[in-house]
Amino acid sequence: LALGVTGAEYDAWLIRIGDGDQFSSGFVEVNPNSKIPALRDHTHNPPIRVFESGSILLYLAEKFGYFLPQDLAKRTETMNWLFWLQGAAPFLGGGFGHFYHYAP
Repeated sequence: LALGVTGAEYDAWLIRIGDGDQFSSGFVEVNPNSKIPALRDHTHNPPIRVFESGSILLYLAEKFGYFLPQDLAKRTETMNWLFWLQGAAPFLGGGFGHFYHYAP
């Protein structure tokens, strides 16, 4: 979504986590934690790898000048919600179901 908003060109790769694609097919080179999402920016030499949702959003915001206000108060409020998203939101959505049902 963030890439689409910035107008950046990108290729999306299907990673079938049920088939273990995240452990093979070179994906570990992009994210050593074998988790999605991950991004590799080939506009740099060597390419820059970015993993974890918050890190990807910050990277794209800084690279394309989107999403992060220049005003300190507004930027701080944006960061508050970004870090809340990383820390709390997974447990309010699907993450709760995973830990409740599959990994109690």
